[in-house]
Amino acid sequence: MKKLIYYFPIFILVACNQPNDQGAETNEKAKEPISQKIDEGLMTLFEEVNVVKMHLFGTTEMEPNPEEYPYTGKAISGDAIGMLGEGLQPNDIGAVYACYYTENSGHFILRVPGKYASSDLALAKWDAVTGKLVKINDLALLTCDEGICDQQDAWLADLDDNRTFELIVRKHTRDAQGNVSDENFEVLTDQGMGDFVDATELLVSLAVKANYVMQ
Repeated sequence: MKKLIYYFPIFILVACNQPNDQGAETNEKAKEPISQKIDEGLMTLFEEVNVVKMHLFGTTEMEPNPEEYPYTGKAISGDAIGMLGEGLQPNDIGAVYACYYTENSGHFILRVPGKYASSDLALAKWDAVTGKLVKINDLALLTCDEGICDQQDAWLADLDDNRTFELIVRKHTRDAQGNVSDENFEVLTDQGMGDFVDATELLVSLAVKANYVMQ
């Protein structure tokens, strides 16, 4: 069942223009569902969602509770592992889990091995040429050693209502006393083929840092 993921109400005004025949044909090709190109068995492991604003965060649990952690996912095994590209492979630390397919952007969210467990989240897209899911970005992680925690959270959101996503990434290091260091905040934008590049100053200004609170 498809879900609508959102965290606050928004109102979007969409201006529609009538395309010419050639443009309509191009648009129809561009809208061809990625789910029709990917292996059906692999695709069924991902839950389809329609994203408005999605907060992605890591976990320290080796086996997170799906009632408490929304990115538990389903383990990818067997022949499907051969469809995972570099950076998405299971290893001695843990398995790879299929979490979500973002229907409105064609991205895949996976839980992948981190430093001690399958605790990190990664963003991927389907490469029809290689027949693999290829990693685009590291999304989230949470790793703690002797009271010092490195954390990265990410958000998928359409900041300028142009029907493509921005990726907002916030990360820092926190010590046992709660002091924060090495803090970084960046905004990336989908350049049209599923990959993310540095956003313009205008887009960056739309991502108000106070609105992106880490888990």
